[in-house]
Amino acid sequence: MTLEETQLFNDLIKVGLPIMGTLLGGLIGATSTFMITKLNHSNERIREITQKRLDLVLQIANDVTEFEHLISTYATAISNHLQGLASIDMEDARKAVINRNQPLRRARMNLKLLNLKEAENYLEEYVELTREVISKGPNLKVSRASELTKTITKGPIQFYSSLASEFPKG
Repeated sequence: MTLEETQLFNDLIKVGLPIMGTLLGGLIGATSTFMITKLNHSNERIREITQKRLDLVLQIANDVTEFEHLISTYATAISNHLQGLASIDMEDARKAVINRNQPLRRARMNLKLLNLKEAENYLEEYVELTREVISKGPNLKVSRASELTKTITKGPIQFYSSLASEFPKG
């Protein structure tokens, strides 16, 4: 090999390797930036989905609480009426339950959308109790009205407990 050829290879190595290193470094940097951005976007999306799910679960709890208040008022009015106690206007309480049950319907819909079967079953058990109060109303026996009122005013505790499992611990 001649001196000129040796000098040419020497110059190629001196100039070429740094250029290749720069290109390779740029490629690695671009690839890692892309991957990190993609991962961050994915994590942000998961966080948004989780937050929307938690918001719906809170909405469900609030809707059931609203219905629970209406039915508890009516059950208490019936129980007090049957026992001859001063009471809330029983007819107004009944109309409120009948006319303002949209929160219960919304809660049921959201439970189905979120596929929360356990919570849905507990809510249906609670609603089944309320049906007796709504259908029989003042025709209930005093003991049964009192028993139903105690259960209804406690609320659907198992339902709320099953919703609590949706929230992250800590």
